[in-house]
Amino acid sequence: MKIETFLRHWRLQENPFVAEEARDDDIYQKIMTDGVAHPEFEKIFGRPDRPSASVVFGEKGSGKTALRLLMEQRLREHNETNPDSKTWIVRYDEWNHMVDRTVGSEADANDPANFLKIRLDDHIDKIISMVVSEIVDAASRSSSSKVSRELSKTLRKLPRQHRLDLAYLTLLYDQPTLSTRSERWRKLSSILKVNQFFTPIHAMYALGAGLMIALLGVLAVVANPGLLIYAMPAVALGGFISFLSIWMKMGAFFRNMKKRKRIIEEIKVVDHPSSLLFQQLCTIKSSELDSLPLPTPADRDCRYELLGRLQRLIKGLGFVSMTVLIDRVDEPSLVNGDAKKMRNLIWPLFTHKILQQDGLGIKMLLPIELGYELRRENADFFMGARLDKGNLIERLEWTGVNLFDICNHRVEAAFEAEEGSEEDVPTALKDLFEDKVSVQDLVDALDQMKQPRDAFKFLYEIIIQHCKGSTDADPEFYIPKLTLEQVRRHQAQRVQDLSRGYSAA
Repeated sequence: MKIETFLRHWRLQENPFVAEEARDDDIYQKIMTDGVAHPEFEKIFGRPDRPSASVVFGEKGSGKTALRLLMEQRLREHNETNPDSKTWIVRYDEWNHMVDRTVGSEADANDPANFLKIRLDDHIDKIISMVVSEIVDAASRSSSSKVSRELSKTLRKLPRQHRLDLAYLTLLYDQPTLSTRSERWRKLSSILKVNQFFTPIHAMYALGAGLMIALLGVLAVVANPGLLIYAMPAVALGGFISFLSIWMKMGAFFRNMKKRKRIIEEIKVVDHPSSLLFQQLCTIKSSELDSLPLPTPADRDCRYELLGRLQRLIKGLGFVSMTVLIDRVDEPSLVNGDAKKMRNLIWPLFTHKILQQDGLGIKMLLPIELGYELRRENADFFMGARLDKGNLIERLEWTGVNLFDICNHRVEAAFEAEEGSEEDVPTALKDLFEDKVSVQDLVDALDQMKQPRDAFKFLYEIIIQHCKGSTDADPEFYIPKLTLEQVRRHQAQRVQDLSRGYSAA
């Protein structure tokens, strides 16, 4: 029997158990609104207006990405219903660029010790960069965009200090993906209006012009001494222009060159075009630029000050907090699931000061291998991380009842009601099996699967094996208990082998 025949009989639009990755799972997108979640979800999620840190360890397939997607949806719903207490959502789940920039080449990445180069500063820089880039993305869109127009109006009304902070954060952290950095800077500058008219670069041009005028005057006298009366004003004018340029801006010119070098060396996670960065620095008044924090080696307070300026800025945009969702730590190509590399990548974030930062909630959804690494740490580490305040979930575990409810919701979500009918009862998971199979039988079988991905594989295999054993000419639509037991034994063994490291999936 074709699987399509089986699904059509039960009026299921698709196989409810075919997906293995939450990001590509249409069924999960449907059931998220029904509140289907892990029993400890509320503890992990917390309060959006007063976010707190959460640290969750889970096996592959235990639902970490599903939790992240659900948190994103809940945060969006909160923002829609609470416009005065919105939280800015930061999706920290793409690691390749950050790892490439901080660790180095693929050869360097072979040694987990090279991942010790990654600092807390780099994580803070990356978080700030994602938020700033999103703001600049919205502000630099076409003027026909409603979002761009509204944001531009809001930015223009901000106090000058906030506009200056945004300009400075943009030159430090903007990481464009579509438009060019120079075009984005031009559009943002026209909105913020914090640029000075006469920059150190203009002063350099003026210095060159002044020296040229003076030189021409001297050459004229050398060529014809009778032109002295005319050449002297030219020499004096050229000298005066050169003096003014040196006096007014040359100091700033060379200070900005030093700042450019320091920024490029310190902020590793952002690609900085050297010439453009220098031009951006020169557009801000020296007195204002000198008052802004400049990243320096071993000065972590600078990063916290930059983070604080960003938080004050987004409050002016209507966001009272930021929530950072960390996921997929094992997926960067240079990490490739190596526990030591993951440890060195993520451990800098286990710092009490950043985890308990006011208005910042960091939600870490981490592989179980890091949970094992955590247990090996000493008392000093735990004193510094203060995970007793971090809503720690040492293992994301599921019971058979939890898994049965999720699977049942998936079957109901795949049900296709008849058009115009209001009395259709959705197909339930139990309906697919013969009467000899009880709900408790299904709960007990699912309990052996331990986590959602393996539960879905189990039920998917049951449907496949049942359809293989039934013909199209004489289809049998109720799955017998024998098929359930046979597949259960095979899948339970696979799960055990997987937990012992004998199987890849």
